[in-house]
Amino acid sequence: MIHFITLIIKQLLKVKSIRNTLSVLMILFTSQWVNAQSYTVKAKIKGSENYKMYLAYPTEGAYVIDTNYTVQKGWAIFKGTVKEPVVASLGVRRNPALEIRTTMGFIPGPSLNFVLSNDDIRIKGTANTVYMSKVKGGEANEEWNTIKGEENKMTHENWTSTKKLYENFKPGDDSMAFKKNQQKSMQNAEKDKSLRRKFMEKYPNSIVSMYFLAGMVNDLSFEEMKEAYSKLGGNFKESLYGKRISDKITNMEATAIGQKAIPINKKDINGNPINLETLKGKYVLLDFWGSWCGPCRESFPHLKELYAKYKDMGFEILGIALEQRDNLEDNKKIWKQTVKEDSLPWLQVLDNEDRDKFDAVKSYGVTAFPTQILLDKEGKIIARYVGESADLDGKLKEIFKR
Repeated sequence: MIHFITLIIKQLLKVKSIRNTLSVLMILFTSQWVNAQSYTVKAKIKGSENYKMYLAYPTEGAYVIDTNYTVQKGWAIFKGTVKEPVVASLGVRRNPALEIRTTMGFIPGPSLNFVLSNDDIRIKGTANTVYMSKVKGGEANEEWNTIKGEENKMTHENWTSTKKLYENFKPGDDSMAFKKNQQKSMQNAEKDKSLRRKFMEKYPNSIVSMYFLAGMVNDLSFEEMKEAYSKLGGNFKESLYGKRISDKITNMEATAIGQKAIPINKKDINGNPINLETLKGKYVLLDFWGSWCGPCRESFPHLKELYAKYKDMGFEILGIALEQRDNLEDNKKIWKQTVKEDSLPWLQVLDNEDRDKFDAVKSYGVTAFPTQILLDKEGKIIARYVGESADLDGKLKEIFKR
């Protein structure tokens, strides 16, 4: 801003009339306004000539994937506008170095994450390691660069070791190598969380800090999330990430331990009405899952063991599925098919059905699958588990003394 004012003063000293002065002011302010309302992303990615590049970023209620760019002197140039700074991805499509093909399907490699703001942004890197590209332009990217090098190294380590593991895999191989690889990835994830927490302390007013905290909503308790959010500045609390955190806090508060469960009125897989009130007198586990969620389906065999063990003692499970097909009929089809294939014996409802009237996933603040919420006989929340958790076993043993 100081530089801009100095520029105005210098221009005013050169003019000789009020009319000329007004013209200069109009030109300068118009130029500044235009620059503030658009972005230019220039990317020079060596080896990308034979591939299609893309720029992807979230907006309110949508996700933009932009492949419309021009090439000038080796630079891929993307232009556009964003209403607010967002974390975008720059990637290279169909590059064999950035994909893993297995009998189970396709695993995409990492892309470059950076803050897309209405600035001139320059990116330099190589197609095979696009995720390690250097980014210049915009205050937020300069801040992020203070830890980006360390983050990139861990991303590179995770990706190259995973890719090598799959490329050398043969049927019958010991799964120990995969377990070691997973452990290393988890160690790097913990290191990255530590880096990001330190960043948030140093840059509480950065959009990057808000983005980092939004990514931790499933790792922090209600108290931890609320405290961390209160320490961040107000600059971006109305941003996409700030609203995501605020909504999560609101929903977590409404579904915190000790709170009465939010009423759920849905139809089961046979079209019969399901109401939590009718399940009072039992301990009820709300199991949020989806057919597309591998960890959810991997948890079913053990969940069936628990159900068989405690059902006659007053234990019930209500599965709440969220499917991701384009229309309700397709969602119903895959949901019913999965319930049948996995032989799930407990109550099941589909959140996609009548979701405009009641969204169970949103109301219960579920942002990761599987999430399980345990209710006591009075319908109060007594436990919440995200991901695979052995704590459920201990809790049920404590309740049923078995």
